[in-house]
Amino acid sequence: MTTSPPPIRRVQFNALTLTELHDLLALRSRVFVVEQASPYPDIDGRDPGALHLIASDAGGAVIGCARCLGPDGEGPQEPVSFGRLAVDPSQRSTGLGRALVAESLAVLAERWPDRDVVIGAQLYLERFYGGFGLVRDTEPYDDFGIPHIDMRLRR
Repeated sequence: MTTSPPPIRRVQFNALTLTELHDLLALRSRVFVVEQASPYPDIDGRDPGALHLIASDAGGAVIGCARCLGPDGEGPQEPVSFGRLAVDPSQRSTGLGRALVAESLAVLAERWPDRDVVIGAQLYLERFYGGFGLVRDTEPYDDFGIPHIDMRLRR
C-alpha cells in the first residue's frame, strides 16, 4: 500500500508556535549540521521574512520543512528562492521531498509569477531538482564543506 505525504502547511514566521519553531530548527540542525557534518550558520536572519512550509506527523512533530523567500531587492529581475528544505530520515523516499519542492514552486509562482527562481542546491541533488525544471546556473562551489551549485528556473 502506497501512502501519500502528509499535508504541507504554509505558515508565516510570526504564526509559528514555539514548538513548531523548535522542531523546525531541530530538524534542520539534525539534517544539515549533524547528518551532513556541516557546521554552518543556519540562523541567518532570513526566517522572519520567509513563508515556512511544514509537514508534520500524526503526533504533530515536524518531519519536513522548507522556506520560501521573496526577492532580495526591488528590481524586476531580482529572483525568488526556496531553501532549507529538510526531510526527516524516517520520511525519505516517501515523496515528501518532492511534495515540498512542488509546494515551494507553487508558492513562488503564486506570489511572484514573473520572477526566476534561483536556489543553492547540493550538487548531488542536481538531477532531483532538474526534474522540476531547474537547471545549473553556476559551476560547483564549496558551501561549508558541501559541494553546491546554483540552479535556476526561468519564467
